[in-house]
Amino acid sequence: MAAPVKLRVILGENDSQRLILQDGIPETIGELVQHIKRQCGVEDHFRLQFMDAEFGNEFTNLTSVLEIQDKSTLKLVFDSAPAASALPGGSPPPPCSTPATSWSGDDSSLSFSSLCDTDILSSPESTPSRSSGWPVVFVVPRFPYDCQLQLDKANAAFKESGTLLDPDVRLKTAILDSLAEEIVRYKVYPSDSEFEEVAEALVSSHPCLKEPGSATGYGGWKVSLKYKLANYRRKLKRLGCPEVELNSLTNKPADKCSPAYGVKKPRRAEVNYCPTYPSGESAETLEKIRETLLLEVKKRNNQGTVAAMMEKTFAHRRQEVIRDAPLIADFKTKWPALFCVRELTAEFKRITTVSLLPKFFSQLDALSSKLMKVFSKKGGGQGRKIKSIMIPITQTDAIDVRRECIIKALCVYLNEEPENLVKEYMNTDGESSEAAMMKTTFGIFVIRKEDAEPKDGPEDVGIILEGVQVLDELGNVPLAVGMLFALVYALNLSYPPELRYTFEALQKLIMELDGNRLSKKIQTLKTLLAR
Repeated sequence: MAAPVKLRVILGENDSQRLILQDGIPETIGELVQHIKRQCGVEDHFRLQFMDAEFGNEFTNLTSVLEIQDKSTLKLVFDSAPAASALPGGSPPPPCSTPATSWSGDDSSLSFSSLCDTDILSSPESTPSRSSGWPVVFVVPRFPYDCQLQLDKANAAFKESGTLLDPDVRLKTAILDSLAEEIVRYKVYPSDSEFEEVAEALVSSHPCLKEPGSATGYGGWKVSLKYKLANYRRKLKRLGCPEVELNSLTNKPADKCSPAYGVKKPRRAEVNYCPTYPSGESAETLEKIRETLLLEVKKRNNQGTVAAMMEKTFAHRRQEVIRDAPLIADFKTKWPALFCVRELTAEFKRITTVSLLPKFFSQLDALSSKLMKVFSKKGGGQGRKIKSIMIPITQTDAIDVRRECIIKALCVYLNEEPENLVKEYMNTDGESSEAAMMKTTFGIFVIRKEDAEPKDGPEDVGIILEGVQVLDELGNVPLAVGMLFALVYALNLSYPPELRYTFEALQKLIMELDGNRLSKKIQTLKTLLAR
């Protein structure tokens, strides 16, 4: 038996506690988290950091139990903090200095900084949305008191003699019910791999529950969890959960009335895919707020009020997008406030809980050197085209030009045409360019001066969807790409087939959303970037 280990656990400011592990350091982070929750009385979800001696004792995210030893110091970083503490009384944020209807590209770093501060903070009472996506390490919850006592006793017997527990129906039902409730905190439709993560976490936390006839030791638990979640969804449907109710047979065409037809569920790591209405609100009350919003958006210096109303009507807007899939022109008429940089970034965060622009630009810049190294090894016609695209980088140090070249080169590297993403026109084209833009279904338009140098900014950059100009005056192409990505989420659009791999790379490599499930082409690129 391993020697006992003592760890110092920092729970918060001026709050730390000693953690004693009688059986030594656990084999997995999940087991360590369970010990901390049990001994320190912590109920909220958190991730762990350890004091890293190699970096001046700064705290670093803990990814392996091999990083810690006896008398190490751990720090708890909770997944979410109460937003109301940031704004007393849950009041809306103050207006941003950046106008809501336009974007100035004169100083990209200044504009970017101002946008980083425009995330909408809401009180958890007013918006019943999820605060985080699927965890990196699934933490098994504590079960009902009597069940937990039975499991603790069985775990002790397993450690002493290797005796496995054959749970009775009551115990197994209690375990599955608790796990189902925990899973639904993150998503209603887990993937097969996520079911496997939960089942594996269960037998890791409670080894007495391993199944002797299963190759993995948890195959039966995985199957039972799938059936339990299916039954739990039926219960949620009866209670009016919109995320489940929209897939009911009554909401499907009469000639295709099958449970498996057209299931609407998160497919791109959406956390709040189809949220419920805020407490005390209904479709009728939220529709009245939307009508008032049409007047408020026309007023000057009214960004704070508009932001608060957009936050309030998020569920109403989101259900309309998912259920009805309206035309872009119609939706823009009903929700004009959404179509600006400020509100699109806020909407993206409401859906994914991720801050769009800070993540997009920082990760793109962090990977730019590695991407350029990978691009340089490409030969043939693609290699020559990539070299041609990268020429402006040698002519100017502008960060926007560098980002634009890398995004376009990424398209070429993935056997896709950058012209399908960014369509360029001259300011002398006049009506011909307008006619071409009207035919665009999905893309970015850039209007440049004739004979312009790479260092010269474009006259206009905007986005067109279904022939409708939804954004303009964005200033530069990288920002437009970020906004187009946000629109895909906000309007629940599919990636266009001709840009499928480019957007998969943006989502899974740059934004790191659902980055564990990759196509073969993107997995190859990720492997090359990791070398």
